[in-house]
Amino acid sequence: MEQVLIGAKVNRSLAVTGRREGMHTLDMRVCSVSLYDKVSVLTGEGDRFVFGAVPEGFERERFLPHLNEVYEKLRARFGGDFRFLIQKGIPSGAGLGGSSAAAAGMARLFAAARGETPDARFLLTLGSDVPYMYTGGDARVTGTGECVEKLPHIPRKVLIVLPRGRVDTAAAYALYDEMEARGELRGRKGEFFNDLFAPAVRLCPEVGRAAEALSGCGAEGVVMTGSGSAVCAFFAEAESAARAAERVKGKFGCLLLDTLP
Repeated sequence: MEQVLIGAKVNRSLAVTGRREGMHTLDMRVCSVSLYDKVSVLTGEGDRFVFGAVPEGFERERFLPHLNEVYEKLRARFGGDFRFLIQKGIPSGAGLGGSSAAAAGMARLFAAARGETPDARFLLTLGSDVPYMYTGGDARVTGTGECVEKLPHIPRKVLIVLPRGRVDTAAAYALYDEMEARGELRGRKGEFFNDLFAPAVRLCPEVGRAAEALSGCGAEGVVMTGSGSAVCAFFAEAESAARAAERVKGKFGCLLLDTLP
């Protein structure tokens, strides 16, 4: 294996269920969509990481320390020495798994070279989304990200709206704790919900505006993914999804994608 594609992650739901060893535990329904990071093995000498195409606003120097940390953990676990070409299609800071996709791709390439499959506990040390991103597809993810239960694939169109601004993940969870303690959070309704939505809107009001723009668009559900800032609308029919995309285009950045098995 010389290259892998890792699809972006979107949440259909995210429930905060408690805390364990200083981290929040979650119960999430997630799926992969047709927006990818591509990780390829390079031959010859040169930099450990070479970046090809990257999303607008990508900050290479901010991303590199995390990649190097992941690389050292993988080399300690599997051995070997690689150079990688990373082509990023998944934006960082949107709740789409953009900071974990390259890590999952590198893990698959390191493991393939040894003919091994890493366990979820090891993958969790590379990032909370990495156990899921390693395999992708429709799944229920629980704990702090280490428990991944495969679910039947549901083909859907997903319209992803990308608001201006980002939501800091640590700040979102801290504000969630404060709002939950004060009884300021609404109850969950239906299949599509995210316990972090209200805190994210306080931190970045554009998230709320994106959700409002998608209201009444004929979607099965509208939900923020991860800790934000992206908001996703799920559709059973391509025509409805295309109409909704036309409705929000020009107001926000948007992507119309397919769910992946």
